[in-house]
Amino acid sequence: MRITVLVNAGAGSVDDGGDEADSIEAAFAAVDPSVEVDVRVVAPERMADEARSAAAARVDAVVVAGGDGTLGAVAGALAGGVVPMGVLARGTFNHFAGDLGLPEDLEEAARVVVEGETRPVDVAEVEGRTFVNNASLGVYPVMVSLRDRVREERGWGKVRAVPVAAARVVRRFPTRRMRVTAGDRRWDVRTPLVFVGNSRYDFSSGGRGERRNLDDGVLSVVVASARSRRRLLTAALATLARGAESTDAIETAEATEVTIDVHGHRVLVGIDGEVVELRTPLRFRSRPGALPVRLPRQGVGGPDGARTRVGP
Repeated sequence: MRITVLVNAGAGSVDDGGDEADSIEAAFAAVDPSVEVDVRVVAPERMADEARSAAAARVDAVVVAGGDGTLGAVAGALAGGVVPMGVLARGTFNHFAGDLGLPEDLEEAARVVVEGETRPVDVAEVEGRTFVNNASLGVYPVMVSLRDRVREERGWGKVRAVPVAAARVVRRFPTRRMRVTAGDRRWDVRTPLVFVGNSRYDFSSGGRGERRNLDDGVLSVVVASARSRRRLLTAALATLARGAESTDAIETAEATEVTIDVHGHRVLVGIDGEVVELRTPLRFRSRPGALPVRLPRQGVGGPDGARTRVGP
């Protein structure tokens, strides 16, 4: 078995590329010494190109060591192909790996790559950019931009910078008038937040939302109609505690395609935790089963059992 491992040099857990490469090589050697592992520490902007190069060399898997933004970049390079993606959850939050029930332990994650099986999962895209979790407009991308500015100013990590950025964005409270079309639903609304998720997010039980399947071929849409700080905070707390159905300030829908128009203006979009500026209208679509991923043979799930079903 030949595996190329791409380590995001800018990931939250990577302080020394050499040490990280050594740890990854040791993890695969512990699982199966016969596996040929080529570990490459790559700048974030080069991840997609390196993934395409490795796939063209017909390796058995392209494994990503990084967070959700890195996974999205590599997923875009591998989606629609036959070479599967493996995941070593080495970023700050790792929501995609968590929703798939993949282990965080490095050696156990390597074991999934070597001893698991390949199954297709959905990805989504907006204006040619692939994402594995979600994309959002409004307060979230503004907060992420402020978070990164705080990190640069103070030399902090992501987690430490988030509360400061959140406080700043609440004071600013950006809203935009948008037209959101999701299937047969349409909103013309001034909103602080629109969220588009890859696959079905279940917000009924509160929290950030769960994905029990990553192969249902739909996009989840959340539109907030709250136009004041107080109302948005109240709606957010109600959603976290009791689910989206507990407030009329948040509406949800599902569709295979979504369009968001801000009258041709450019907007900040948070895509898997990374912020880009795009011109509207933005066209989102689901790509059902487009990404082959290495998953446990016994079904998707880590040591605690299956959380997300993929396949029959």
